[in-house]
Amino acid sequence: MSSLHECLRKVFKNVFYSFYFLPFTIHYLPFTIHYSLFTIHFFYVFYLTSTNGRIILSVMTKGKDTKLTVLESGLDMASQLGLECVTIGNLAKSTNLSKSGLFAHFQSKENLQIEILDYAAQQFSESVTIPALKTKAGIPRIRALVDNWIQWSSELTGGCIFVSASADFSDRPGKVRDILLHQQKEWIDCLRRIAQSAVQVGDFRQDTDDDQFAFDIYSLLLGFHLYYKLLDDAETIKHQETALVRLLDNYKYGSSPD
Repeated sequence: MSSLHECLRKVFKNVFYSFYFLPFTIHYLPFTIHYSLFTIHFFYVFYLTSTNGRIILSVMTKGKDTKLTVLESGLDMASQLGLECVTIGNLAKSTNLSKSGLFAHFQSKENLQIEILDYAAQQFSESVTIPALKTKAGIPRIRALVDNWIQWSSELTGGCIFVSASADFSDRPGKVRDILLHQQKEWIDCLRRIAQSAVQVGDFRQDTDDDQFAFDIYSLLLGFHLYYKLLDDAETIKHQETALVRLLDNYKYGSSPD
């Protein structure tokens, strides 16, 4: 490993000196660039592809895998208990990892909570919005978005993390609330754009209020979340479909606004 460090030191030393004296040796510019690139290439070929290099890459990969495991566990815990209850100590116990090791990854409880929200947003995008945007614009896309959101929420033990986190941090200023607020604004803006695309393809009336649509459709989803997770109503899916049909009929082209 020391030989690798020595090589790294030489690489950056050679590159630094090569370009530091560049104004004084402009005549040798082609050679300077060639030599610097050659040194970097030599480092890659003989060290990153060597045993030491593979060890470093393996350690980096293992670190990413560990962090991913922690974030997955953290997301599930936040879904069940609330984001505020997720701590480095709790996660260390649930993942059988050392508290000091997790602290090295996240540094603080606040950073951990922010990274869980970022991870949740990534999963939400991959599971809900991106697949819906691949569906035909208009009512088919809206239905796909609703179905994907319900599936996403149902797969988490305690339901949608953004719903529970909103209750935890609605009146608590700070970085976590700022991230959560930004994510929710982006989601609502996505609902507006989907309504606008429904107008453009002729599924919705031209006078559709996309802000009102975003409010209506999100209210429907939040109502579903309450009935499905807390009230455990066996008729929830049926009621949700009935409410969605009525909502879409209210915005359809040719209908009269209420």
